[in-house]
Amino acid sequence: MFKNLLAKFGHGSAKVDLVLDKQSFTLGESVSGSLMIQGGEVEQKINRIDIDFVVSIRKDGHEYKQVIQTFPFHHTFHIQPAERRTFPFSYTMPNNLLVSGTSVAYFFKTRLDIADGVDSSDRDFVHIDPPARLQQVIHAFQQLGFHEKYDSRSFDGYMQEFEFAPTNYFRDKVQEVEFKAAIEEGGVRLLLEVDLYSFFGEREIKREIWLTNEMLNQTSELVQYLNQVITEIVNDPSMYSQGYSGYFQHGQHGHRNHRYSHGHHRSHSSGGMGKTAMGAIGGFAAGMLAAEVMDEVLDGADDVAGGFDDFFGGDGEV
Repeated sequence: MFKNLLAKFGHGSAKVDLVLDKQSFTLGESVSGSLMIQGGEVEQKINRIDIDFVVSIRKDGHEYKQVIQTFPFHHTFHIQPAERRTFPFSYTMPNNLLVSGTSVAYFFKTRLDIADGVDSSDRDFVHIDPPARLQQVIHAFQQLGFHEKYDSRSFDGYMQEFEFAPTNYFRDKVQEVEFKAAIEEGGVRLLLEVDLYSFFGEREIKREIWLTNEMLNQTSELVQYLNQVITEIVNDPSMYSQGYSGYFQHGQHGHRNHRYSHGHHRSHSSGGMGKTAMGAIGGFAAGMLAAEVMDEVLDGADDVAGGFDDFFGGDGEV
């Protein structure tokens, strides 16, 4: 009787643990693992088990969480003392997630609903790596002597932004290089923003460039081309427009009520965005985040569920 009473308050009760085969994934990759339930000191009834896949986005000192998908295990059963039950778990990462960074994090939260007892939960963090073609772009900038900044990969409510600082060749001319990327079937489209030192202070130059798959597969050619683009901007910044052009002009702006829809986009040959564009680094805003959360991200609302420190250390509500 005393053990049953303690179990109702969570002492010596059943525990849940989601064990994944690994913690780092690329977009579209399969996640596999096992859901383990360990019996406590007394027999207990398990009502149900739920697993949430959650993203946390930090912006302007606030944290915004959103459940991307829930996996219900509708298994009602009794678990005996010290008994262990295992269920297989699998999931395919969506192709339109943001990649992980200091302001973007992901975790699986598992909840064990125990009848007449304190529920058990488990939290497992995972890392979403950039897709291969985007990783090639990042590597090329590193080959040019740029290092990715600590606060890179921030999400502005539309797309994810990657930020690099020069370490050698461009250090006296370039303050920072940023880019936003659209992944298309035939290559990667970049909106490149180069912050130059000037007599009047910082000068920001924007240029939209197209990187074919063939170029992305040739590291030396990709590095040479990016070096050429940045050098041209440094040597003659006045020849480039300060505004957006092409896809990014339409992809970044528009009425607020329409930003949650993927819409229909043209192929590269017609000057628009390919059907898989933004699949890796911007489409998340169009379909995964709830509209009210998007409003908070864009407006910097103060009504936030939990702090970022609590996200990493505590076990509060999603």
